[in-house]
Amino acid sequence: MKKFLSVFLILLFAAAFVTAGGGSQGGGAAASKVEYWCDKPYPEGEAPFAAAMSQASGIPVTIISYTDVASYQTAIQQSSRTPNAPGLFTWWSGYQLKSLVDNGLVEDLTSVWQSHIIPNGVSADVAESLKFDGKIYAAPWALLNNTLAYNKRIFDRLGLKEPTTFAEFLNVCEKIKAAGIYPIGHHASSWNSFVWFQIIVGSYDPQLYMDVCSGKEKYTGEKMRAAMRVWDDMLNKGYFSNPRDDWMRAFADEEIAMGNFTTATPIGLTRDYGLQPVVDYDAFVMPSQQPGGRGVIFFEVAPLVISAHSSQKAQAIEVLKSYYTTPVQQSFTDNYGYVNTSRVQVTNPVTAKMYGFSSQPDKYQMILRFYENTPSELRDVVITEMSRFWLRQGTLDQVLAACQAKADQTF
Repeated sequence: MKKFLSVFLILLFAAAFVTAGGGSQGGGAAASKVEYWCDKPYPEGEAPFAAAMSQASGIPVTIISYTDVASYQTAIQQSSRTPNAPGLFTWWSGYQLKSLVDNGLVEDLTSVWQSHIIPNGVSADVAESLKFDGKIYAAPWALLNNTLAYNKRIFDRLGLKEPTTFAEFLNVCEKIKAAGIYPIGHHASSWNSFVWFQIIVGSYDPQLYMDVCSGKEKYTGEKMRAAMRVWDDMLNKGYFSNPRDDWMRAFADEEIAMGNFTTATPIGLTRDYGLQPVVDYDAFVMPSQQPGGRGVIFFEVAPLVISAHSSQKAQAIEVLKSYYTTPVQQSFTDNYGYVNTSRVQVTNPVTAKMYGFSSQPDKYQMILRFYENTPSELRDVVITEMSRFWLRQGTLDQVLAACQAKADQTF
């Protein structure tokens, strides 16, 4: 009887093991769950997107999102060298991604790009910003272009048109202010202070922006002072709103006329506030301050990486292989508003317009945004100083001197 029971238990365990592995996809990866950590919470979209990933890969995917960036970074740092690290997690490109690569914390995805990502409609050019020493260590969680959006009802009521020169842009600001409306929204988070720093400096001189990011140009140089004086003048004239968390609501309620939006913003304007694209809001690129100059579109690649030490690594690779198939990416576009591949359908015409700007190189140039384009230790100081400048808590000379002091230590 004991012998029979032992054999029965062995067979039962074997059957359970076979059943657990029977749902494996693409190379025999066991169908155990993959944790997908994300610093960009969006509760309404996470369930259908996780379901699309699970169905496409045959591996259950659980999205664990963090609302606080600092807490998220700490969680990743504490787990990244252990088997408890998530199989997939979002990160930041540029210097922050390089830090993970240099410490051997993320998987080389070069072969996955060639076999599954590029063939599914992701531009090979995107890989260049995710490449180190000839290898690609991340895939795009999302590609975002940053442009300016405007409340079309305000523009129409005041007889305004999309500005095509910087002088026209300033004239638009002046007329909106005269009507008792804030021309430009100001987000309460100090983290956002780099946005208008990059917009103003980039529109003044794109090469100056890139050179100050890399340490080739000084923050205290005359070119930077001239560019920053433009922003200083706009602040002095009251073109920016008071800091507020609900500036999107204020935009919808016509208290604010313009703001820096990513290509994910339109879906929220329509879904959350009932604004209709083209009718109620539209978008344009900040004109160059130089005659005949190209407008700058600041883009960001939010990287998705695979933990090199995670016990889920093999399964995560299989999930990533199916990640860029049309059903998964269409779910991503429908729920998050981002467009990563050329094979998805974009229903919002303003989103399509914002992405379309990047296909006009004679008019616009694409530049990596500041947050990923300079060393993180310098970036954090610059963000703090630009927040002080924006809030009028530091003079132009004080702010630029503090930025340059940190740049001298960094480069």
